[in-house]
Amino acid sequence: MDALLFVVAAVVLYFLAYKFYAKFLAEKIWQLDPNRETPAYKYEDDFEFVPTDAPVVTGHHFTSIAGAAPIVGPIVAAIWGWLPALIWIVLGTIFLGAVHDLGALVASLRHEGRGIADYLQNLLGKRAMQLMYIVVFFLLVLVPAVFVHVIAVLASAFLAAVPSVWIEIPLAIAIALMIRKKIKVNLYLMSVIAVAIMYAVIWLGVQYPLALEYRTWVFILLGYMLLAARLPVWLLVQPRDFINGIQLIIALAVSTAGIVAIAITGGGELAAPAIRLAPEGAPPIWPFLMVTIACGAISGWHSIVGSGTTPKQLRNERDAKLVGYGSMLGEGYLAVIALLTAVVGLGVVGYQEFYGAWGQAGWPAIWAQGGSTFLIPLGIPAVVGAAFFAVVAKSFAMTTLDSAMRFTRIAFSESTETFGLPKFLRDRTVSLLPGIIVIALLAFSGHGMVLWPLFGASNQILASIALLAAGVLLLKMRRPTVHYMIPFVIMIVTSMSALAHGIFKSYIPNGNWELAIIGGIVFICSLGVVIISLKTWQTTKAEMTTSKDD
Repeated sequence: MDALLFVVAAVVLYFLAYKFYAKFLAEKIWQLDPNRETPAYKYEDDFEFVPTDAPVVTGHHFTSIAGAAPIVGPIVAAIWGWLPALIWIVLGTIFLGAVHDLGALVASLRHEGRGIADYLQNLLGKRAMQLMYIVVFFLLVLVPAVFVHVIAVLASAFLAAVPSVWIEIPLAIAIALMIRKKIKVNLYLMSVIAVAIMYAVIWLGVQYPLALEYRTWVFILLGYMLLAARLPVWLLVQPRDFINGIQLIIALAVSTAGIVAIAITGGGELAAPAIRLAPEGAPPIWPFLMVTIACGAISGWHSIVGSGTTPKQLRNERDAKLVGYGSMLGEGYLAVIALLTAVVGLGVVGYQEFYGAWGQAGWPAIWAQGGSTFLIPLGIPAVVGAAFFAVVAKSFAMTTLDSAMRFTRIAFSESTETFGLPKFLRDRTVSLLPGIIVIALLAFSGHGMVLWPLFGASNQILASIALLAAGVLLLKMRRPTVHYMIPFVIMIVTSMSALAHGIFKSYIPNGNWELAIIGGIVFICSLGVVIISLKTWQTTKAEMTTSKDD
């Protein structure tokens, strides 16, 4: 019954948040205008700027922001108990994460669909933009480096899921080509069929498992990233993300149905304690609970997506409410389900086994094993249920790779002008190389999930800056800023504290100098952006006061 209460509470609160708070932000704060020309139409190029229907853009945005992070983070954070994780996931999503995502998307729409680092020049000046490009670049290489590790581990641990994940690529391309050639197809029906084929292929993976070494998977994934980032957005990214959106809806629906079925039979009790303030070997619950959960509540990665491919596809500015705020609520619900796999699905014995000390929580096993227990009441065998959950996690992690490599290319290309670099570096192929080199070095470094706290802290520092940028934009538009500035203060203090703790208490003492250097660069550059922002804030306020007096 406890699991069902989690689900009901999350669904009700998310519904109310979208109905009232999202509407308030969209209509009163940002004043979204359906008649304003979007960048997708203004700069239509059939490659990045492609006017697209809201459901397709929502599917792309939803799966691009989700990835595996809202699965990994809550599962790892369950070591501190279920209560703080649940509170942060639900309230953080409503009042910080979804607010951040909507603001980042609208800010980009109002600045020609440009990336967050690029449009900061208009808000804060060239120096802030240059510092922000450095922060964005390091986050963009950390994200795929982490997820290459995540996917390689999943591929090695759950062999039955491998064919299902890779067959999605030709299925997505086939759907895109049919639409491109104006063959009359129902996108929803074709996507459901694609998902059905993916799940049917699980049987093939069970019968003929493909076992490859970890390093082999890393090489394959790096090559895939380069190819996917070089293709037009309509050929792979859009259809694949739409298929994954359908898959996520199915996965959440099946998981919810299983939780309801368990509750009806009197099960679903919590296996974890409410709060554990000092688990063995774990860092302090604050600030690390927040940065560990990361994308399950608020994520700077979303500001990159919201100022990367998404604003270049929106047909109507009002769609930003559904795409920005609504997608984050969906991700928050995924995080709730992920948390439940750990604190309910594992059972008492399983929880004690995985959470006896920090570093023991092997999240792929927890997600698959704990999730499979929700499907047993539906008549789905545990081995099939585990493969099902593995396919979901790996599919979303692959989507993150697609997006991250594309955003890295876009950000580097934009930055060449900022730093006065030669024009040939803006080539769509050449601009991929700096990012992929750094990603490969990190992927082969052997750090694995040690990168997660660095990713989490850097990720939420970027979220803090995106909140601050939205606040500055609203100030210049003479609109209320409190809905962005309070979240900014909470997140900048939390994320900077986590990054400083990681540098001085972990990376330097353990001799992880490359991580210490990356963390130090991100900290200093972010601090510089914040200082410039606060000075801009004071100047703008003074100008507004002078103008009012006149």
